[in-house]
Amino acid sequence: MADETFSESLAQYVASLSSTTLPAEIIESAKLHILDSLGCLLAGSRLGPGKLAYELAVANSGTNSTLSLLGSDRRASFPDAVQAMSVAAHCGEMDDIHTGAGTCSGGIVVPALLAIAEKYGGNGRSFVAAIVAGYETIIRVGLSIDAPKLFARGWWPSTICGAFGVAAAGAKFLNWTAEETANALGVSALHSGGMLTGGNEGATARHLAFGHAARNGIQSLVAARQGFTGPKRAFEDARGFCATLCSEPKWEHLRTFDGFHLPEVAFKPYPCARQLHAGVEALLKIIRQHSLQSETIGDIELFLPAQNAAMMNRPSITPTHAATVGSGQYVMAVTLLRRKLDLVSFEEQFLYDHRVREVMNKVKVSAGADLERHYPKYWPGRVVVRLSGGAIHSEEVIIPKGESGNPMSAAEIGDKFLSLAAPVLGDERALVIKRELQSLEIRESLTGFLAALTP
Repeated sequence: MADETFSESLAQYVASLSSTTLPAEIIESAKLHILDSLGCLLAGSRLGPGKLAYELAVANSGTNSTLSLLGSDRRASFPDAVQAMSVAAHCGEMDDIHTGAGTCSGGIVVPALLAIAEKYGGNGRSFVAAIVAGYETIIRVGLSIDAPKLFARGWWPSTICGAFGVAAAGAKFLNWTAEETANALGVSALHSGGMLTGGNEGATARHLAFGHAARNGIQSLVAARQGFTGPKRAFEDARGFCATLCSEPKWEHLRTFDGFHLPEVAFKPYPCARQLHAGVEALLKIIRQHSLQSETIGDIELFLPAQNAAMMNRPSITPTHAATVGSGQYVMAVTLLRRKLDLVSFEEQFLYDHRVREVMNKVKVSAGADLERHYPKYWPGRVVVRLSGGAIHSEEVIIPKGESGNPMSAAEIGDKFLSLAAPVLGDERALVIKRELQSLEIRESLTGFLAALTP
């Protein structure tokens, strides 16, 4: 309809989604992202910020501890459980991301929907359709405001757009009407926000901001169900979401719904800020080709798009996981020394390793003007290694591993899940979950699947 608001258009789209009509490749993509997000959540529940978030959830919940904190035997209230599990899913910097929208979707949508499913019950068909609804909503909202540009202004796109995705996913799973869904989206618009500050210091409360976006989505659903009304013109109003955050909103993402953005969402092979993945990949190629040793290095220069370079140039940081995952200097140094990058790379044995600090002093992060044309669709990088003997080695990666143009295979994603989940649940149970997910869309109950996610 000509006078339909953007919230109403988006809600109509969400209401129309059904696992019976979704293309098979979209269903398979959704299941891979659920699997990946579960692995991130389970591994993150054992990391420092994840543990803190679980403790906070339990402390806040009191006697109202009704929902599982997955990866543990503890329980918390509905909104507290969602926030804590979202923190866990993101704090290891392993969760998926749509670079064009600048948004991490799985770490917000999947934990929230798991809690909704445990609280209200439901089947696999509804769960898969709700996942697609949540991802598509977060991405479309991020694209509409050109969200990657917000990084430079100190705003975090995932936290700004996340509540919309949870509201859409929850409304879809609970079979709300388009009118009810539009209202929940309007309420979500009033609960969006989140700053990036604190990365250099390793402020762990930044992860709470991420989890709070998921919590805000839950709050929007509950408030809408209780009778609160949100603004109908939440996106297009002169003081609304889009105009507040973007001078030239891209309205087509909120009114034209041809195709799916889900296949564009990138998986992350390395546990660090996505801005650094191209650099890690390029450095590993140089190491394999030339058998580099740290003592032969003169200097390493990592070139990134200007905005990413400004964020990742962190030569002086506190030796914590939260600070180092976004430091170009640390990530390049520890990758060189270990010849790989995994969660162990951010444990104390390397955070305080003098050899890492010595190599960090040789790493420079610079803006590469020629890389700008690829940004923000892709987050490219180029690494130049100058040896003390005078030789120079260079490698450039335009499309980092995990993007649709340079994909991780289903087998690689499955292996990543097992490597993250098995230390928490054990090998056998991790394999059971992986198998259960393969037929998720035909399951009439999620009870067994959810029960397998607790040790």
